[in-house]
Amino acid sequence: MMRSTPTRPAPLVVVYLLSLLAAVLVTSLLPVALQAQDATPALRHDQRRVSLTVATRDLARGDTLRSEDIAVRDTVITWRWNGIAPDTTRALTGWVTRRHIAAGEVLRAPAVTPPPVIASGATVTAIWQDGPLKLVLSGVATNTATVGAPVGVRIDRTRRLDGIAIAPNTVRLR
Repeated sequence: MMRSTPTRPAPLVVVYLLSLLAAVLVTSLLPVALQAQDATPALRHDQRRVSLTVATRDLARGDTLRSEDIAVRDTVITWRWNGIAPDTTRALTGWVTRRHIAAGEVLRAPAVTPPPVIASGATVTAIWQDGPLKLVLSGVATNTATVGAPVGVRIDRTRRLDGIAIAPNTVRLR
């Protein structure tokens, strides 16, 4: 009787099985490793990633913002309103504070506004235009305004017109 000896698998079969096992492990563990490596976790449906400008120091009312007064912070906020996007208007150098602002506080309207282009009592050019017809008047501004803000223009003692500030000392009449 012959004794049978256990046969060893051929070296190629072992290499093949090990490479197959490695491939299975890599394909199953790679997505988990990549997700763990990703520094930005997935946001919930009511969260938004936004960049906001914040004050780097305490600011008094009437201060004009300088570049060293402003820092940009990336953050995640909870935003539960579907139709309206959060206000992420960034304050810029030259904007003016309208109240005291503490260090670290978000710089947003109405606490900070763009600088005024029209001062109350200043002489302004008021423009009305309809197609090729253009009327240009001179008057006195009744209020201080930034670009896009409403301005009253007194053209004489009894007449006052309303317009929108469009440039320094220039008003587009409504």
